[in-house]
Amino acid sequence: MKSSIFHLSSLIFNLSFFISLSSHAQGVVTITYDGPTATVEVPDSVTGVFTLSGTSANVILFSSVSDKEITYRLTGSSDDGSFSITGSYKLQLLLDGLTLTNAHSGAAIEVLTGKNIDVELAAGTVNTVSDASGGKQKAAMYFKGHPEFKGGGTLNVKGLTSHAISASEEMQLKPSLGFINVLGAVKDGLHCGKDEQSASHNFFQMKGGNVNIANVNGDGIDCGDYGRISIEGGTLSINVPDSATALKADSIVSISGGTQNIVVWGKDAKGIRANYLVDISGGQTDILAMGDGAKGIKAKREDADDTTAKVFNGGFANMSGGAVHITALGKDYIDTATNDTVKCMGMSIDADLVQTGGSVSITAMGDEAHTMNVKGSTTVLADAFITRWLPWRFNAYDYQYDMTAYVAISQNGTPRTDYDGMAVAAFIGDECVGYADFVDDSYGLLRIYSNEQSVQAVTFRLYDYNLGKSFDLTPSRTVIFSTSANIGTPSAPVILSYEGGWLKGDVNADGQVGIGDIVAITNIMAGISTDEAMMKRADVNEDSQVGIGDIVAITNIMAGITN
Repeated sequence: MKSSIFHLSSLIFNLSFFISLSSHAQGVVTITYDGPTATVEVPDSVTGVFTLSGTSANVILFSSVSDKEITYRLTGSSDDGSFSITGSYKLQLLLDGLTLTNAHSGAAIEVLTGKNIDVELAAGTVNTVSDASGGKQKAAMYFKGHPEFKGGGTLNVKGLTSHAISASEEMQLKPSLGFINVLGAVKDGLHCGKDEQSASHNFFQMKGGNVNIANVNGDGIDCGDYGRISIEGGTLSINVPDSATALKADSIVSISGGTQNIVVWGKDAKGIRANYLVDISGGQTDILAMGDGAKGIKAKREDADDTTAKVFNGGFANMSGGAVHITALGKDYIDTATNDTVKCMGMSIDADLVQTGGSVSITAMGDEAHTMNVKGSTTVLADAFITRWLPWRFNAYDYQYDMTAYVAISQNGTPRTDYDGMAVAAFIGDECVGYADFVDDSYGLLRIYSNEQSVQAVTFRLYDYNLGKSFDLTPSRTVIFSTSANIGTPSAPVILSYEGGWLKGDVNADGQVGIGDIVAITNIMAGISTDEAMMKRADVNEDSQVGIGDIVAITNIMAGITN
């Protein structure tokens, strides 16, 4: 093997690391970090790659290659190093067990080619990248061009000056991608665009992988410069603070696949915001809007008088597939600049909302939360569009411990077989510590939460969406909170009973008032029926007896004379 080693202390950047040039069968340039130094190995088969360097483990490369892609493999560890490359041709960047922190001003990894950059996370490796605070860099990892992330490894990134990862134009996540974890950022987690008004159309595209974004002071994923966001697969988890947005695009946010878990805990923050169109045609999207004045989905129509606006005449939302579930449980807050009241809302649509498929479920919890507001027209052509309001405010993120209860409901002595339009909540004292909408016809699964592991009695309440009323529930056995416990089983659930709640005149409990109810009263009068719950419902005029007056009352309800 032919190799040569040069000491670079005479270069204008006062270099202090060694370069090792050696042949490499696969034509890969390898940069190995080892504390305060770095070694660059360039195989004989690679020409046109020149090494410049700042100090210590700060590697600066220039490539004049214009006819083939070169792979740059980064490995090793340094708490005061960086990697930067310039050139005019596409390349491949392989992160292979890299731990790199730039302790001074500048990005930890910077690719300035302006072309396509394949960023591969070597399978089975964990790569950690961070910059330092107080610099002028745009991100801990900055790409002038089009980075495409792939490979089965893990990338942990922290941006201590600005964004965690930023691309001047486009960013793509391939189906083979393992994990990208944004552990923190002063601004956005992932950012596309130059933050300036231009004619370019940038985009963020996610086809796979697992992306987790937390502890950011800006947006989770922001695509500016008329940009759009396209989520087609993978799993995405984001939580954002005050005034930030989890998925934010100047033009369109499109979701056609994947799983999105978004927590909006900041004041006036948004889960999804697009200045032209929010388009959901697939995938599973769950949004928890818990900040005061927060919005689950915001389709914004820019003011024509706004000189900074890039996209006009927008504010639309289309739902044609997938499943969207939004829970809004924040409160109002007063904007001190305008003195306006900003409301927490599941969806806020400035123009038109159209749903032709998929399912949409919006639940607002608490006195100040709202389900939705559409300023334009609303067209719902699919059956699965549900908006519900509950008087209780509950947030599982507030608790450390939980237990599970299997329960069933008995109304007026009769087991319910239809839970549609009902929610059941658990309480410790006056505090709501869990709720659920039941879908099974024989039992429901209720998760109960607490911050205390000590013995605490649990009580229950039911809310009837159709009646707009809540009812106290009496359990068939005492329920005491115990961490990780299971109370009841699907075949032997805890029975929660209540009185009342029936539709006036619905004697036979079929969900409507009609001839069948008159027949039921006649059977009671004739002694044919002695069902106690039915006899209670049969006293329609509430005179403490079942008779002709109740038949007259039902007739008046059917005729619309009384309600």
